[in-house]
Amino acid sequence: PLAPDMTTEQFSTYGPYYTEHVKGYNSGEDIQSLAGAGWLPFVSGLRDKFDPLKNYTGYYINNCLNSGDGAIFRHFTNGTERLYMMDKTELVSIFASKQYISDNYVSLEEYTSNVHAFGCRSQYTDQWMKDNRIKSYFSACLTLTSMYQGGTLSLDGTNPSHNAMTIREPRRNTTDKIVLAHEKDLILIVDAVDTSVIPQEVRNKARFLYADIPAAYPYDARSWDEKMRYCYRLISQYKNYAKVVITSRIHVGLPAAALGTPVIFISKNGWLPGGHERTGRVAGLLDVFHRVDEVRGLPWTFGNLEDPVPLNPGNHYADRFRASFWNRLKRNEYYADAAKLFGRIPLQRLGAGMHRSEIQNKFHFIMQPSDLLHWQQRRAVESILFHHPNAKVYVHVDIDLGPLDWGDFGVFMESGYDVQVLRLNRNELIKEARHIVRGRIHENDSTLLAGMLVYKHGGVFLAKNIYAIRELSAFLNAGYTKDTVGNITMMV
Repeated sequence: PLAPDMTTEQFSTYGPYYTEHVKGYNSGEDIQSLAGAGWLPFVSGLRDKFDPLKNYTGYYINNCLNSGDGAIFRHFTNGTERLYMMDKTELVSIFASKQYISDNYVSLEEYTSNVHAFGCRSQYTDQWMKDNRIKSYFSACLTLTSMYQGGTLSLDGTNPSHNAMTIREPRRNTTDKIVLAHEKDLILIVDAVDTSVIPQEVRNKARFLYADIPAAYPYDARSWDEKMRYCYRLISQYKNYAKVVITSRIHVGLPAAALGTPVIFISKNGWLPGGHERTGRVAGLLDVFHRVDEVRGLPWTFGNLEDPVPLNPGNHYADRFRASFWNRLKRNEYYADAAKLFGRIPLQRLGAGMHRSEIQNKFHFIMQPSDLLHWQQRRAVESILFHHPNAKVYVHVDIDLGPLDWGDFGVFMESGYDVQVLRLNRNELIKEARHIVRGRIHENDSTLLAGMLVYKHGGVFLAKNIYAIRELSAFLNAGYTKDTVGNITMMV
């Protein structure tokens, strides 16, 4: 589509409010706001989260519903106008209480019936939605899509060695700036709820930061702009300097993980800075990180952090959520075009370097071009990537197809997975196969095709309607299975 008209179209996310008192102001919501803004072609404004659509009819990305005094679309009393605004509003990775869902059932159900199921940041919110028969799914948090690579965040925008300036605990780390390193070598501790589990040697060489704006912050942080600068400086350090981030804040851990930085998440018998895990705020999110909670039998196992910290154990888990966000947001052509224009797509998969030699790493499907439009065949490929995220998946079709012909299969490539749609020359392969077997084996063409793909390229052949339910070992014996009518379903 044509680029949006900046004089008429509006694009907003919810943002930080002006406050006279910034001591203890938590940047977590602003970090979420930045994650939403990252998908917009431009930002025309920030909306008050307590009533974001008042006097507003533009496009809007929101990931918080647990505030305000009623349904988010309450200002649109005309049904047609309300549905139009719903279609321009993305309610993704939302966190809402059981009471809020119950009180606003009519509006929530209308949105999901006409626009899209709710993506829920918390597994608790997802379950409460389902209890009320409202369409929903667990999406994790939009901050997992944070991308700020290459940003220089010094006050004058020119000197990246000042990126860490003025964010410090006054009692420690008293330098105003850090030297730009050739390698990411800083240990950052951000609001760890139990620092006693961190070895003293690690604490002595760490840099302590706050998600809350500290009282000693030397700039006027009451304005929206300065709050955003504070968040951006934090994120810059996670990306550009940190070899590891140690925290008890999900909106520190999630963007750091999204930027490829290992995260050690510390809790104390489930307690976090914002309360206990049982409130549901973090349900389903902590599997992304390395975990430490000594009371729960999760001790510190990382030594003095001199050696490289392993990649986050939940990187593949996070990649699936990132792909899901893209699949949701790309339905808006403005967001889709902006993502491609600004280099967000294809996504850089966090788990791309986490290869495992003990499982299969190559798969083949034979499909018709029309199969690329069907959810059943898409789900077959998705099931392979769920268990083998770093596998090469080849989809063989009878004709040459370009990216515009891949249908919904394009989301796999756009999400960073190694899926390729290739031309299949049936006649040549069958002829080659019959020459090899020289009449000793009497099989139908589909069996010969599957056999030749595996013979020439290795890996595993699967019929297009076969779903993987667990990992396939790299040490499977050669062989094949057939269905009740004699068609090959799997061949190794």
